[in-house]
Amino acid sequence: MSQPLPENTIATLNAIADILLRCFIITVGAMLFTWVVSLMLGDFIYTVHNQLIEITRKEFGVFFLYVMTFMKGLNVLFFLFPFVAIKWYLRGKNGRQKKLS
Repeated sequence: MSQPLPENTIATLNAIADILLRCFIITVGAMLFTWVVSLMLGDFIYTVHNQLIEITRKEFGVFFLYVMTFMKGLNVLFFLFPFVAIKWYLRGKNGRQKKLS
């Protein structure tokens, strides 16, 4: 049988989970902000990048799509999955502790 988790460990894991959730929400907000700015100033952003490196409009759009997709993947991988795993672990531990009582 596994030992019940101490209260300070549960509190620490809950704090880490809350931080991960906030990081996920902030990153989603930053990506939405980037998307809105690209919709409003897309031509200007393309012009600036085209002056720095020669890139077609289609290549620029595809690159932007790849970057946003990569950021979404990293956001889910580093923030959402650990949050769900911690909450799932704590729910499993609390369920077992209640059954043993």
